[in-house]
Amino acid sequence: MKQSSKLPLAGCLTTDREKQKSSPLVFVGLPDDSKSAYRKGTAKAPPLIRSAYDGDCHNSTTETGVDLFGRVADLGDLPSQGSWDETAESYREFATELFKSGKTPFFAGGDHAVTVPIVDALAVLNEPVHFVQIDAHPDLYPEFDGDRYSNACVAARILEMEHIVSVTQIGIRTLNPLQQEIADQYRDRLEIHYARELMSELPRLQDIAEDAAIYLSLDIDGLDPAYAPGVSYPEPGGLTTRQVLNFLQNGHWKLIGMDVVEVNPELDVNNLTAILAGKIFHEAMGYASKQIKY
Repeated sequence: MKQSSKLPLAGCLTTDREKQKSSPLVFVGLPDDSKSAYRKGTAKAPPLIRSAYDGDCHNSTTETGVDLFGRVADLGDLPSQGSWDETAESYREFATELFKSGKTPFFAGGDHAVTVPIVDALAVLNEPVHFVQIDAHPDLYPEFDGDRYSNACVAARILEMEHIVSVTQIGIRTLNPLQQEIADQYRDRLEIHYARELMSELPRLQDIAEDAAIYLSLDIDGLDPAYAPGVSYPEPGGLTTRQVLNFLQNGHWKLIGMDVVEVNPELDVNNLTAILAGKIFHEAMGYASKQIKY
């Protein structure tokens, strides 16, 4: 596994091997875009997200006052294997060990398909998990171009998992009739919050019990292209950075893991989207840190 020689996020990530063993917060890159239905390039994102806050332009303290200096173990990148099945299995096995050991992992994709084996690994916890997805797209295709594991099918696969008790989607603005049919099939477990309805705050997820286990998957194209230009599937009319950060900072749930996916450096402008991803990770790590007894 590759190890970063830098300490990005203003020194929040550490490659110190002892801290890697003891730190409850871990960062992992998943540089795979083999299941991207359209444009490739997201496999190049993890190292850029890593270095987004490196240097003097940012400090290690979150907006809510949590100092993360040296408190997040950087476990490097998990390389793609010879086939998607092999890659997915390696991700699933790695994530299973993290969850079993009580870690709270933060994964940087890669395309959105990398989320499926990670969420599948949550079954090891033997507890109900709520899946929350910030995204422009519902990813509810039963298959896309004959592929059940395309990044256009992520939510459809996750809804099939028995340990996922609910799926909440936020920022959706591309639901078509075919995907609506799938949404209707899962109406008892699927709740969709459309971007057009979210003029100020994002939903507070009051239907999810306090301290319930949440896995958050943030497709960066859930934000408006004005804030996240470096994406493969830009969709105007999206969320603002402030909406997303406030959502992360004001949660009432137990964050057990998170990913940020679909950052495409080949389409980015001045690295703005990678910087945004790093900021989102930073605030989410701060939130998760408050839940942990050191």
